[in-house]
Amino acid sequence: MSYPYEIKEFARVRMEQTSNNTHIARDLKNKFNLDKELDTIRKSISEWRNKWQIEAKSIPIKRLFFDIETGYYILKIKTFQLKNFQKYFNWKDIEREKEIICISYKWQYEDKVYTLDWRNGEKQMLKDFIKILGEADEIIGHNGDKFDLRFLRARCLARGVLMFPTYRTLDTLKKSRSSFLFASNALGYLLKYTEVGGKIEHEGMPMWEKCVEGTLEESEEALQKMIEYCEGDVIGLSDFYAVISPFITHNNNFAVLVGGDKWDCPECASKDVELHHTYTTAMGIIRRQMKCNDCKKQYKISNKNYMGMLEHVMKKGLS
Repeated sequence: MSYPYEIKEFARVRMEQTSNNTHIARDLKNKFNLDKELDTIRKSISEWRNKWQIEAKSIPIKRLFFDIETGYYILKIKTFQLKNFQKYFNWKDIEREKEIICISYKWQYEDKVYTLDWRNGEKQMLKDFIKILGEADEIIGHNGDKFDLRFLRARCLARGVLMFPTYRTLDTLKKSRSSFLFASNALGYLLKYTEVGGKIEHEGMPMWEKCVEGTLEESEEALQKMIEYCEGDVIGLSDFYAVISPFITHNNNFAVLVGGDKWDCPECASKDVELHHTYTTAMGIIRRQMKCNDCKKQYKISNKNYMGMLEHVMKKGLS
């Protein structure tokens, strides 16, 4: 299906504003009522971007998306969670601890997904990833706060790898639960619901068994499948975040972090923002609801900061 000139021109402008093709695809679908799947529109945008050689403006923010895949505890049975069998087993029954098999991650505004795995030892993998975590301004995972980072910290403790006690994070599972009412908050369902893709299918427990306890050949083949699965989750996580970002509150103000003003967009630090709505609190305090024209983020600022914005615009107009 070919697209009208109007749609292509709209896409061209948005490509200069943002590097996230999923975000642009959703804008096109909603604005022009396109009767096509979001993923199909996104692929067209990707083709146009490559053909027209359009790169989005650089944004000085390092946001990291990540996911981990773990093994299982080996007891008299195999289990991912010891608490499932606390009536029958306790920690004295553990013959082998659960370890991290691989860690996949990508930076926002980049397409490439990287993966570290345990082939050179879990300790080396952890050391390498902790350095990467230290470079990030914000770390995003699905259930990352409750599981991924806590389990990483536990394995770092076991392996003697130093890790910060806290990081600047945003957990998409928490945001899904607090800001929406989905039938399920599982990542697979959320990707399907928002039409940005889906999780990669795999054979289930046999893949983990081959990876953890299989022969060298079986383990290598299963590990490659595990990495593909984990990288797919990271890509899906990144796309899901791009879609829900305008609908959720931010955890970190990146405008201030990179030296901008408090009225700049806290999501992408853009100054191309505008007043969307003015309201007052029960105490009679004026608040301003702002909207970013680049990433579509909506956020609140104080009236004082809004006045500062107007002063900046006036000075700029006079210069």
